[in-house]
Amino acid sequence: MRGWQRNRFGLAILIFASAIVANVESLTQGQIISLIGLFVVFFYLYVIYVNKYKKNK
Repeated sequence: MRGWQRNRFGLAILIFASAIVANVESLTQGQIISLIGLFVVFFYLYVIYVNKYKKNK
């Protein structure tokens, strides 16, 4: 199973946080894109490094 599929709760948090950031009126479009990109990077690191599992060879 892929890492992101095992972490659906983390993915839900990522989507929820992105929706909140996208609706903040005081941020510019560039700041919104940067924050959402940062959330994606954090989720990627969470999936790759925290949830390592052995692959069958």
